[in-house]
Amino acid sequence: MLFQRRPARKEPDDRPRRRGVTVTVSVIVASLLWFTFTMRETHTRNLQIATEVRNIPESQALSQLPPERVRVQVVGDGWSLLRLQFSPPVVAINAAQDEVSVRDALNIPKSIAIQNVSPSQIVLSKERRITREVPIELNVDIRTPATHSLIAPPTVRPDSVEISGAASVVSGIQSWPTQYRRFDNVRDSLIARVPLSDTLRGLVTRNIDYVQIEAVSEHFTEARRVIGVTVQGEPSTRQLVSLEPSSIEVRFNVVSSQYQEAMRAMDFYATVSYDEIRQDTTGRVRPQVHLPEGIIMRDVRWRPERLAYFERID
Repeated sequence: MLFQRRPARKEPDDRPRRRGVTVTVSVIVASLLWFTFTMRETHTRNLQIATEVRNIPESQALSQLPPERVRVQVVGDGWSLLRLQFSPPVVAINAAQDEVSVRDALNIPKSIAIQNVSPSQIVLSKERRITREVPIELNVDIRTPATHSLIAPPTVRPDSVEISGAASVVSGIQSWPTQYRRFDNVRDSLIARVPLSDTLRGLVTRNIDYVQIEAVSEHFTEARRVIGVTVQGEPSTRQLVSLEPSSIEVRFNVVSSQYQEAMRAMDFYATVSYDEIRQDTTGRVRPQVHLPEGIIMRDVRWRPERLAYFERID
């Protein structure tokens, strides 16, 4: 046989897919109808509505904050309640009054009925407003590598803030802290903007919101130097007491750029008070090390820490 008859190709049956589309459309239409009829019905909702203080007299200030939110039970059709949810009202508290009715302060559409409000009244605690200036309390943690250190405590600018509020609140504030900030691996100059803490929002106002801190980190190197120890305050020009030993080895960390200066400084010495020797009963005294002026040193220690002494007989 030269030619073989091919079987006829069957067209795909799309009836299951059509049935699926029909069912889906039916479910959507039924859901829309249910939602539409449901939204026309009357519903009861419990809402948490924010308060907002307005019209505080310039000469007065709040000593206590009113509740941040009030509980309100409302009744209305679903559409009205839905609009209320997407555009929530506020309780506008008029601070020119001493007591405010929450129900009257609510800006609720007329299509919605208010059934219950808690609290129903808000009593405002107000006092005479005062203004004073307090120092900034720096709340930062500046960390340097092991080979570096800050050459001085960080500075803050401005170093004070003007605050205003109720007399009983403001008079008890001795300083105003910044927010906590941490700076790691500081090995050079640091200049940063740090916001002030805002734990008394609504009660106290400030004239600034940020401060600028500055700090300088320098590389330090370890050094050693032997310095002589002298007795000061002897009653005559003749040396009455000798020390053993008469010198100490001082170990310290110094800014690398000042190393040579520290090793040559003439005002780097140690002393012992003659009066301390006269009052001592142990036979040993601790020398007082005088560091050279203008040279930044850290971790200064010396050996021996205490020196023996004896009277000279010439």
